[in-house]
Amino acid sequence: MQNLSKFLLLSATLSFITAEANTTEITAIKPTSKVVLLDGHCGGDEWEAATKIDLPAQASINLIHDKDSFYICAKGIEGDTTVLDLYIEHTETGYLHKFHLSAQMGEQVRTDKGWSKSGTWKLEDWTGFWVPYFGNEDTEDGKRPKFFRGLHRQVQILRKKFPGNTWNIMFGVHIKRDGKWTEYLYPAKAVENDNSTWAKFSFSE
Repeated sequence: MQNLSKFLLLSATLSFITAEANTTEITAIKPTSKVVLLDGHCGGDEWEAATKIDLPAQASINLIHDKDSFYICAKGIEGDTTVLDLYIEHTETGYLHKFHLSAQMGEQVRTDKGWSKSGTWKLEDWTGFWVPYFGNEDTEDGKRPKFFRGLHRQVQILRKKFPGNTWNIMFGVHIKRDGKWTEYLYPAKAVENDNSTWAKFSFSE
């Protein structure tokens, strides 16, 4: 019984990762054989086996993959608006790629000349579920766009876009709750321009 308790504790530790990451460790992303839908919800059957990263304020990042694609789902609680910034290092070029998902989606690349302009809606080997827009609402500052709340940000990246089975990644999850925006990073002390502060993830086949 004691050995079983230790095994269950170890399994839980591997599945639920806190925001404090050791950047020298490699986290295995769990595979799936199910079809992953980009429908704004992390709660489908295909996400049950996902590797989960717990963030503060009940926010989380869910990771899963198949032989062709890497899937990410960032979520808050019901009623939140969630925005995702995803950073991945290209190990052959040394360039850093930033994928942004809010009311728009776009990709930037950092070279030795700095960050490029965002290629809004130019989705090369990736796609996602953005924040849907449905009209305007009256505010003290006049009419403002009205966005759906409670849906999750999802990304699908073809694995051929980046080389190898181990990727260096940083996540920035922005949550709007009760009218206030808060950013949560993983790793917690990661810096977008310093890939040595990011975390390594591998695709377990």
